[in-house]
Amino acid sequence: MRQASYRIRAIYRTGTWAWLLHRVSGLLIVAYLYFHLIVLSSVVWPGGPRAFNRVVADLTTPPFIVADWALFTIIFFHALNGIRLLLLDLGWMVDQQKKLFWVAMGIGAVLLAGSVVAMLPQVRL
Repeated sequence: MRQASYRIRAIYRTGTWAWLLHRVSGLLIVAYLYFHLIVLSSVVWPGGPRAFNRVVADLTTPPFIVADWALFTIIFFHALNGIRLLLLDLGWMVDQQKKLFWVAMGIGAVLLAGSVVAMLPQVRL
């Protein structure tokens, strides 16, 4: 009985969520790369550079800016959590991994705020 309650509690631990979100964010980044290649290939579609310019113009509308911000969120999380995992693999701060996770997320929040400020002038309404 004690083992079962340990497993249930382990599901709600920060490390479990960090592990799961790291895998999901990696898959989402790979999926984004496929879409990115499709957009880049629009240069060779019928219509050539004009088609590409239309696609790029559409990408500066608010829905795509929000999607870009979501992409930044995913990339920042994946990168910062990856650095955290690297530090843990090197044996640094192993006993403070929960604190290290929240520090990484704080750095990510600052980077996201900066990305919003940088992206706002690019929005075409």
